[in-house]
Amino acid sequence: MNSFLGTYRHTLDSKGRLSIPSKFRKATGEVFVLTLGLDGCLFFYPTDEWKRVQKKLGSLSFTSRKTRFFTREIAAHACEVTVDGHGRIIVPQELRELAGLEKDILVIGAIERIEIWSPERYREYKDGFGMTYEEVAETLWDNPSDDVNDGGEE
Repeated sequence: MNSFLGTYRHTLDSKGRLSIPSKFRKATGEVFVLTLGLDGCLFFYPTDEWKRVQKKLGSLSFTSRKTRFFTREIAAHACEVTVDGHGRIIVPQELRELAGLEKDILVIGAIERIEIWSPERYREYKDGFGMTYEEVAETLWDNPSDDVNDGGEE
């Protein structure tokens, strides 16, 4: 499994192209799946990790309304992208709009995937989370089997 770490600042050019950090490209190759993420970002998966996501989605009950909705959304917005000779991908207009991407971009390693964020949206996400990094760590690290919800609500 690949491990993506770090935060990189890049820019979208006028044609919607985004440079992928060379460290990330070296770890995975040239073909990825780009799709709608969670919390306002895009998810960028190496093909082997995307296959694991597909397998997990396929194991969920299709009779569940939530499963059908989530599967439709993630699949409907997914596209295979190839890194060009200059280390760039084209981010489709629809995905740029959904993630609020304009010129400045954050490319964030999230262990098994890469996240693509608008810096403003990422700042809003962090500011509005409702818990500090340390508070979240206390709930997750010491009690990994506990059912912890997002946002710190009890």
